[in-house]
Amino acid sequence: MRRTLKITAAVLLSAAWALPAPAYAAPAPAPAPAPDDDDTVVIDDDMEDTAPAKPAEDTKADASVDLFGDKGKPVAESAEKGQDGGAESEAQQLKDDKAFISVVQRQRFLKKKRFDIQPHFGITVNDPFVRHYVVGAEFNYWLTNRMAVGLTGSAFIGNKTSRYLNIRAQEGLLLTANKTLWQASANFLYNPFYGKIAVFNRALMHWEAYVQLGGGVIQTQVIPRFEALHEPFRTITGQGNFAVGARFYIPSSDFVSFNIGVRNWVYLDKLEPGQRGPSTGSGGLGDLSELDDPANAKAAADSALAFNTVIFFGVSFYFPTGFEYTTRR
Repeated sequence: MRRTLKITAAVLLSAAWALPAPAYAAPAPAPAPAPDDDDTVVIDDDMEDTAPAKPAEDTKADASVDLFGDKGKPVAESAEKGQDGGAESEAQQLKDDKAFISVVQRQRFLKKKRFDIQPHFGITVNDPFVRHYVVGAEFNYWLTNRMAVGLTGSAFIGNKTSRYLNIRAQEGLLLTANKTLWQASANFLYNPFYGKIAVFNRALMHWEAYVQLGGGVIQTQVIPRFEALHEPFRTITGQGNFAVGARFYIPSSDFVSFNIGVRNWVYLDKLEPGQRGPSTGSGGLGDLSELDDPANAKAAADSALAFNTVIFFGVSFYFPTGFEYTTRR
């Protein structure tokens, strides 16, 4: 019986030695104690000194994996850099941080307590008979990063369009039209929106949209129907204006922005009287000779509400040319 137990134990030990231990398996339970008799199985010392299988935790890949499945730097290397504490580790940490795009970033451009000088150029879009080219400048002082007060001045260069001339030549009609000479106004500006645009996935262009309200004066001049006979008269009147637009900040500059917008002026204008014409004799058509004088024509002019809408482009320069953040990142 003792010989049989020895043979059975040897077979079981050989089978256990041939099978590999699972990666996360718990250590095998100790064998049940044999009966307290002469049949006890004795294990050699060589078997007891055999090293156990390495746990699966030690055999795992020494690399970190982010949420998106991308492998990062080895954990051991990162731990060594974190424990170093020297200048090289800080520089490497900053470099690693810049490799990631933050979801929430600082506002790229600060304007608070800065002056903004904006030359601009524009063109009118709502008058089919007189086309104006607009050249002007805007001066703003920014109370906060979102609000500013300022002044705007513009000069208008107006000319009759081809439609005006075609109607006169083909239909025999004389149109009553005015052109704008200049305007000046005080404004209040507010930025309700701020955002970012990815440029070819390599740079971020920050932008903001704004609304602007203002009021001031504007001067217009009539275009006489009979330009060879009558002199034009001019009118200075009050005006209100409303504008919407956007500013774009380039990544490499702290004092320049590119602007685009639409501005609309509303004012009460005076038009040339309908009885101002060449037929002032006894067989005339009702035209009044006293209206040949510009002052009399202006006094007898009809008033009408006028609109002037301009699309403009501008470049803003900010002073001081630099700024500092007042809050931590």
